[in-house]
Amino acid sequence: MKTTAKLAIVSVAFVFLMASATFAADDGNTKPRLSTAAVFYGTADIINQTSISGNVKGVSCDYVNNVGANLIFTVDGAAAQTIGVYGGVPDINGDTHTGWIPMNIRFTSSIRVQIQHSGGSGQAACTVSWALD
Repeated sequence: MKTTAKLAIVSVAFVFLMASATFAADDGNTKPRLSTAAVFYGTADIINQTSISGNVKGVSCDYVNNVGANLIFTVDGAAAQTIGVYGGVPDINGDTHTGWIPMNIRFTSSIRVQIQHSGGSGQAACTVSWALD
């Protein structure tokens, strides 16, 4: 009896854990996209789409004069989430590049990604890799 109860609990836990992992998975049958925006000040949309589903796969930013940027993600109309993207590897001109930052942000109805200049006198440009189901 005890073994049966433990097996039932483990089975239920397994189902819940696998369901959340499956939801975040990318099965590879997506239509890839690449979107870019650059700002010297203020905020600009990189992606602003409604009535679609897919996922954000990653982001890469480039900065002139060592400025930084904030990326603002609004997924399925929920509250906006902001991440600061600063620093990176400088090139011979003194510009910095973050390289690709992998992500797996799943959206089922809408996605909005914005770049916000965080100060300084240079340009911030970010590219987002994303895909539609």
